[in-house]
Amino acid sequence: MKTFIKLMIIFIGIVLGSYLGELALQVSWLKFLSYGKELGLVEPLVLDLGFLKFTFGFVCKLNLASILGFIISLFFVRKVVR
Repeated sequence: MKTFIKLMIIFIGIVLGSYLGELALQVSWLKFLSYGKELGLVEPLVLDLGFLKFTFGFVCKLNLASILGFIISLFFVRKVVR
């Protein structure tokens, strides 16, 4: 159960950091936080077997704010959650 809580805190840190990075685009002196890269399958991969169709896709958008959120959440997990 502790592992699940730790993973959820880290996931929340990444999501909040990414969201704050998107908000930083609107502030001129914080635009550097939104600099990042998009990794993954940009266009979905489709496997059509005639009677069954599978669509695969995965995109991970990383920016500086999401990396900072990850680092802060790791610090929080190490210091607070035991």
